[in-house]
Amino acid sequence: MKIPTIFRPYVELFQAIDGHGQLWSPSGQFLGCLCSDIHKSNSIINPDGEYGSPYSLTSIHNRECEYGGETGEYSPFNPNSKNPPIVFYRCQPLFVITTHLDLYTNGLKLIDPYLMLTLYEVLSSLISKPTPNSSPTLIPSSASVEELQAKLRPLNGSAFYASPNLSSQLI
Repeated sequence: MKIPTIFRPYVELFQAIDGHGQLWSPSGQFLGCLCSDIHKSNSIINPDGEYGSPYSLTSIHNRECEYGGETGEYSPFNPNSKNPPIVFYRCQPLFVITTHLDLYTNGLKLIDPYLMLTLYEVLSSLISKPTPNSSPTLIPSSASVEELQAKLRPLNGSAFYASPNLSSQLI
């Protein structure tokens, strides 16, 4: 799958936190590691793992639990959830994963969960099938939270841009 150039900063961001970012519910429940290795037991894209399975009670992929689906209280897919999951990197909140575009996040940026999952699935296929001409990550994996947050810019004119007053929160 070829990812449009406009999403390159987000590919770089997710590569930089790959294996180090953690997804947490505001309820205090750990929801998995942002990891493109589908064989890691705590990866959010491991369909057989606790955090990637559509049957696990602690997976955003389970449409029937409070952390998944369009009605889950803590689900990133619930467009009305006031408590979607937060990505932490180096024990600091980095951004919120949600489809709720009017959510107040106290300054944290919002990232669409479908975008995040798509990018990790693409990164997963790159790991299992390396390409000879692939470019290295432009953001070092040792980047600080501030350096990563600086990469989070609104995508003006895209599906992820809603209105001028929200543009400071959306990416």
